[in-house]
Amino acid sequence: MNEVFKEIDDVIENMRSFILEIQKQDPSFYAIYPMVFHQPLEDDGSRLMGSLWQLPDEYIYFLKHYVVEGITWNTGDYINLQIFGATDLVRGQEGYNYNPVTEEVISDWPQHYVVIATDEGDPYCIDLSRGDTAIFTAYHGAGSWDFEMAYDNLIAFLQSVLVPSNLEEEQLDDHSYNYYEMYITGNGKDKLKTLLLLKKRLSCDYSTAKKSLEQTPLLIYRGVESGAVQLEKELQQIGADYQKKKISLAEFLT
Repeated sequence: MNEVFKEIDDVIENMRSFILEIQKQDPSFYAIYPMVFHQPLEDDGSRLMGSLWQLPDEYIYFLKHYVVEGITWNTGDYINLQIFGATDLVRGQEGYNYNPVTEEVISDWPQHYVVIATDEGDPYCIDLSRGDTAIFTAYHGAGSWDFEMAYDNLIAFLQSVLVPSNLEEEQLDDHSYNYYEMYITGNGKDKLKTLLLLKKRLSCDYSTAKKSLEQTPLLIYRGVESGAVQLEKELQQIGADYQKKKISLAEFLT
């Protein structure tokens, strides 16, 4: 078997195992991780994709083996990440490259980009003009699309949706946790990007994010170190003004 295909199998199996284990521990977690897997598709996936795209082989393999009724990942960097399976990939393009109301192609969308997942409206895409599975993302609602590479390949993207590997080790010993709070302290280098980040983190509209930014320091994260590290990378990337503060377990539980 192709080594890349085996890595995809491993990631999907990790997804299944994680979902089963966490729902076994607490059935209420189904509300956060509502994943239901089906059997792999029998055909090569081209029937479902039609003649719309020439997709990379490893992504077609993923679509054949990753067929779900629904999924929402709420871990790490993501608020409400939906990964499209083979049966909803075409529908997932609506609002990005196609307006289903007017039945028109959206002209400012790069037509060689295929949306494979969204997080609160922010698309994660494969650029078909490259011939690989590098994943690009951009903030929605900014007036224009400003894409940047988020992951080198599909496998790195899929691994990012799982609970960070060091979190599992931390869970073995409560004393190994490090807890942090993170605050936005100002507009940053680009106020619009700061507002878009707040809109995503606070799950609010633009006007609410704007009002919140006027009330700094603004708490945007409280949790374990792994989440703080990921958020800090994003804050640094957009040039945000922020403060990172280590807190005790008692403060975390307050």
